[in-house]
Amino acid sequence: MTNTLEILYNSVCPVCREGICYFETRTQSPKTGSAGQGVTYVDVSADPKRFRAEGVSLDDVRFKLHARLPDGQIIRGWPAISALWRVTPGYKWLAILGDAPVLNWGARGTNHLAAVVLWQWNKLSGRW
Repeated sequence: MTNTLEILYNSVCPVCREGICYFETRTQSPKTGSAGQGVTYVDVSADPKRFRAEGVSLDDVRFKLHARLPDGQIIRGWPAISALWRVTPGYKWLAILGDAPVLNWGARGTNHLAAVVLWQWNKLSGRW
């Protein structure tokens, strides 16, 4: 296992691509210019079969953001976003808030609704 959080995303979706560009910039180390906080970003659309043995298809990542935790566990949707936010400067408090028992169902529901809307928009736009 590694000490790195891997964020699995799909660059074909313009909203996802811009979001990842933003978070990649936020997690960069200003001194070294390399990925800070132990985060790497993997564009699954560039290598759709890369995570297939782990049960993750390109369509899975097209639908919701995925992350591989340092212990190798793969998570998707709100938990993946929360994991990224926890290592992003200025976002940890949002992850803690979204993971609170009373608010967690709302964070998960909002993430799912956004995923459905983005999936349909990308499909109607001919991206997949």
